[in-house]
Amino acid sequence: MKTRPALYVSALLLLLVAFAKPIFSATPYAPASGPSANGAYKFTLDDEFSKFLEFSATLDERGAPTGQMTFRDEGFIPERDADEPAGDKGESRTELYLRASLDSLSIERNRAVIGGTVTDSSERSFIGRWVQLVVEDNGDNTEAPDRLSWRVGRPEEGGWTPADAELKDDEGAWWKWWATDAEFKDDAGIPSTNIIPGSNKGGPVFPISSYEFAEMRSCEGQINVLP
Repeated sequence: MKTRPALYVSALLLLLVAFAKPIFSATPYAPASGPSANGAYKFTLDDEFSKFLEFSATLDERGAPTGQMTFRDEGFIPERDADEPAGDKGESRTELYLRASLDSLSIERNRAVIGGTVTDSSERSFIGRWVQLVVEDNGDNTEAPDRLSWRVGRPEEGGWTPADAELKDDEGAWWKWWATDAEFKDDAGIPSTNIIPGSNKGGPVFPISSYEFAEMRSCEGQINVLP
């Protein structure tokens, strides 16, 4: 739960003045009563353009995930049609803003995988896409800053449901199961893959330990993961 007071306060003030839609809240997050993940982070990657992230996700009293995420990238390169000339990428950069409603949350120790759907964006084509955020809370460890990674993707399109032509009532594509190791009592297991076209609206979720994090040139702020 890293905090760098002087830099963090300065970043907050600059952002509130600079943007009509501020990325960081003026007030801190209220403590969640259940498992949760939240944070406010400013960072740069190899492109050296600043990126800003604010998010809060929690499980309510019924165990249902809920939350919101806002992301801004000062050096976003817009998507273009395949037939459009590449041009000068340096001149094509613009500022990207997006807001997402979060509806999934998985926590393992100091890491969390959060998912949701883009509800508003400066790039209109992003609205309706799924977003997945992976974060790591490294507490007060000054040698290892908090880390994150993210992906944005298109919802799966609908189509033909796989079936055996020789079986009139084949429902194999609808079957579900959960594979576990019988020798390990606490094995979380792996669910079967959903192969019904169009039913997967979010990104694929992998074991949290398998995700790679972005290589950041600089960062400031804090990420909190509460199991």
